[in-house]
Order: sequence, then structure tokens, then C-alpha cells
Amino acid sequence: TAVLSLATLLLLQTVLLVVDSLTVLPAVNRGEQCTHLLSNRRTFIANTLLTTSAALLQPSPTFAAEEEDEPTTNTGRNGKPFAPLDALLPATRLKLWVGEIYMLSKDLSTQQTTQNDRQQQIIILQQMNNQLSNPPKLFQGETIPKRTNTPTAQLTTSISSANKDQYQMNRNGLNVGDKVIAMWNQADVERQWGMLQYAESKREEGNEMRAAFNFYARQLSFADEYVLTAPKDKRKEMIRNDALPSITAVIASDLDRRDLYRNQFLTAIDDAVAEVAYQVRLKQPEEVDVTDVVNLVNEAHEACENWFSLIPSQDVEEAVAAVMLKDAK
Repeated sequence: TAVLSLATLLLLQTVLLVVDSLTVLPAVNRGEQCTHLLSNRRTFIANTLLTTSAALLQPSPTFAAEEEDEPTTNTGRNGKPFAPLDALLPATRLKLWVGEIYMLSKDLSTQQTTQNDRQQQIIILQQMNNQLSNPPKLFQGETIPKRTNTPTAQLTTSISSANKDQYQMNRNGLNVGDKVIAMWNQADVERQWGMLQYAESKREEGNEMRAAFNFYARQLSFADEYVLTAPKDKRKEMIRNDALPSITAVIASDLDRRDLYRNQFLTAIDDAVAEVAYQVRLKQPEEVDVTDVVNLVNEAHEACENWFSLIPSQDVEEAVAAVMLKDAK
């Protein structure tokens, strides 16, 4: 069971890397149909993984017992993992910037097809192009801790203590031979983890938006218990059959969900930048077609909002207030 669980987690992380690698191919021309094929492929894979990995589970400081009718939650942050306020500020600056672009796209979609409306569309597209071409500086005093940034760290970077404790529990009761095999599998997972950390650090170097999302996720605090949000009958069945997932599996599911929303956003915003740039280069107003622009900005905005939905609302409100106060000075 331990080996299967680890293999499943490794497979999920590998597929996430495949999804993520597709984000580096933004459209530069409406004639490049390959972009739309890649976008469809990304959407299919992301939705499949999200449905599979995030269902039924929610990290929380409380646990739903078999006799309870409804799962309980933490009254402070509704049972959601959290991080220090400063960790959320870079992503909050990104959220506010995306919100401004989203409002422009809503204005864009309300324009009709008359000559005056087309002229107004061009003006809005130019405003959006200026916004997209000049994203805000996301890190303003926040210190980005160094990640695994050398090839040798692929072999030396360790996984979390929670994972090590889980591995130790999984080996209990095994005979000597099986314990040796389990230890070899653990070592391989740790090596793969180091490789993933190194690859992610290289991607962060050239993408401040990715770094902003990861900056928060790396500082999350998870409790050592969770809420099982499945229907009551399903919860009872899982408890009776001793089929409850481990806390490390729940945490991995939560982090994978955040990564999926992050990747969806990065893909959509890259494509939106390219599409808007293309539209503003068109010579004739009647050639302008804002459909893809509106759809891509909507996708980016939705992915960003989904990512923030996993954060306690009180923390988001405080972060927005802190960023706006600092900008007002």
C-alpha cells in the first residue's frame, strides 16, 4: 500500500510537470492553431487531475468522526491551511492587477459592432495591452527564500518530516525484506522530490507570477488532522473499512489543487498577453475580434479566484487592505 501510494503521488507530480511545461507556448499569431490544441489538452488534463485528487478531502484542524452527521470546522479560518500575511502580499498584488484587466475585458464585451463601438474596442484593447505589458512588481520587500538551485541539491534535498513519519509508519509490520524494498522506494521518491524542487526553482527565476504563488504555498501551515467532506454514508464506509487517507495524502491533494489553479492562470494570462498584442496590431477596426481576448481574461481571472478561494477569506481581506494601504502612501 505504501509503495502504491508513493507511486501514485509521483505519477501525479510528473503529470503536473507535463501540464506546467505546456504554459511556455503562448500564441503569437491567430493562425497558430497549435496553441488552441495545447490549451484544450491542458484543460482536459488539469480538470481530470483536479477531480481525481481533490475530491472528498479538506485539510483542517478537526476530524469528522463516524457518529457525526456533518464535518466540523475550525472557527478561526474555517479549517483552511494558512500562512503569514506577508506570504500572501505578492499574490495579492497580482490578484488586484488581474482584477483591473478583468474589468476592462467586461467593458470590452459590452461593445457592439457599430463603427463607434469598434473604435471604443480598440481604445480598450490598447489600455489592456498597456496593463498586460507592464505588470506590477510583485515582491516589494518580501524576501524570497532560496529554493533548491543547484544540480547537486537534486540528490540532497529532503522531503518533509511528515512524509518521513508516514514512511516509517508504513514500514511497521513488514518483514526485513519488504522493509529494505520500502526504504529503497523511499530513497527514490526523495530523489525525485529533489529533482522537482530544482526544476521548479529554475522556472521561478524567469516568472515572478509563478514565484508569487509558490511563495505563499511554501509557507502554508497544515494541521495534523483533517475534515472528511464526503457524504455521511461514504464517510462511515471509509471509516469502517479503514480506508481513510493519510494526512500526507490530504496535504499533497491540497497542494496539487493549488498548483493546478496556478498553472491554469499562468497559461491563460500568457495567451491573453499574446492575443491582445495581436489585436492591437491589426490595421482595420473591422478586423478586430475580441472574443478570444474576453475568454482568456475570464479564464485567468477565474483561475486566480479559485486559487484564492483556498485561502481563509479573512486573510485575503487583510492582505488586500495591506497592499492598498501601501500603494496609497
